[in-house]
Amino acid sequence: MFYILRPGSMRPRKYNSSVRLFGHPFVAQLGELSNFLDFVYQIVYRNQYHIDLIKENDIVVDAGANMGIFSIFVAVKHPHATIYAFEPTPSTFTALKENVKYYPNIKVFNCGLGEREKMASVITASGSGGNYIGEGGTPIEIKTIDGLNIPVDFIKMDVEGYERNILKGAAETIKKYKPIIAMSAYHKPDDVTELPKLLNSIAPYDCELHHDCEEDFICKPK
Repeated sequence: MFYILRPGSMRPRKYNSSVRLFGHPFVAQLGELSNFLDFVYQIVYRNQYHIDLIKENDIVVDAGANMGIFSIFVAVKHPHATIYAFEPTPSTFTALKENVKYYPNIKVFNCGLGEREKMASVITASGSGGNYIGEGGTPIEIKTIDGLNIPVDFIKMDVEGYERNILKGAAETIKKYKPIIAMSAYHKPDDVTELPKLLNSIAPYDCELHHDCEEDFICKPK
């Protein structure tokens, strides 16, 4: 069993609800229990991002880490991998930081990823999974994957329509290291055509569209 409810976890709590994931406590924001269950089903049970493609000792970037389920799943399956988890929303990052403290191979960053280093803002939606970068929200910092200057092997992106920006800011890393890329393909109407086109303008990739849960591309270097 991947998760169990902590006794009494369905009772109202002032700040959060707690469950367990892979044997450790997992903090979700107030009202996020249904999101937690959905995410576990998609990411863990349905293996939405195909972590079987990750090898031991790989370096993984989790863009849009949210509460940390993907990063934790990778850390459990590949304890010698190193995961860089990025979450810009301050309240969600607080939960992420608490949830990954049991996994020394996960490094967390309270910032977004994009095409260049800059300041931006994040709009908080009704559920933590729908937060997006836009005008008039909470100020956040944006970094780039190229700025990490590390040999990335696998990139997962679910960033509410900001995937193109991240690809542009990872161009040199993609050219040099040819990481496998798992990215959402449904946030913008033309993502299905434009994301593979943009990626292949950087380096040659085969992009397969999967419908395991949502529409996602699994992209492998040619």
